[in-house]
Amino acid sequence: MSRWRVDWRGEDVRHRVLAASKRGIDDTMAAAVNEGKQNHPGWRNITGTAEGSMAVQQPAREDGRGVMGRWGSMGVLYMIFLEILHGSALRHAADVTYPSLARRIKEHLR
Repeated sequence: MSRWRVDWRGEDVRHRVLAASKRGIDDTMAAAVNEGKQNHPGWRNITGTAEGSMAVQQPAREDGRGVMGRWGSMGVLYMIFLEILHGSALRHAADVTYPSLARRIKEHLR
């Protein structure tokens, strides 16, 4: 009989990592929304409708394959035209904020 005992806490670690991932994703999506509202190269705010349509649509959740959330523009049809024809607010926001996702998750693991 071994005198060493391993106290396996795999489930605890899994729960901590999932919780940190959700919080990191939520923080990153919120940062992307703020970036998109403030910086939209190629088009100028006139009514505030396009900017106002940007929001976190679905907070981060576990989906069986990992953790995911959804953000973007809802309810403003012409936002797609702004994105494609006049300069991307959503794509630009993702490019700026997504690289910080790993750092944000790491911060929540501490």
